[in-house]
Amino acid sequence: MASKSKSKSIKDALDNLDNQVVGVVSEFVKRRRGQYEEAAARLHQSLKEDAARYAEMLADEKISKEDFEFLMKGRYAQMKIELLSEVAISKAKFDEIVGEVLKITIKVLLVVI
Repeated sequence: MASKSKSKSIKDALDNLDNQVVGVVSEFVKRRRGQYEEAAARLHQSLKEDAARYAEMLADEKISKEDFEFLMKGRYAQMKIELLSEVAISKAKFDEIVGEVLKITIKVLLVVI
């Protein structure tokens, strides 16, 4: 298991992404903004647990950076399904939002680790 300080850093980094995730949605969506922001916040909350587990595995060198990115991309696919079930959204906007959330999450975690 990753050290307590590393685990705390990972959790704090993920928690600090909340406003960025809402900001991503705000940039892409004008109409029905509140509904999309709520959906993005719920999806990000569900992503945190898996992302933290994957990041700790990477920090402990149980998986490679490539494995980490593969796991996060799998989570990306799952988020797309979850977002579609949450709100009606165009595919283009949907891909942009989920892709941007995944990018900022991976970027922040790789910096922390």
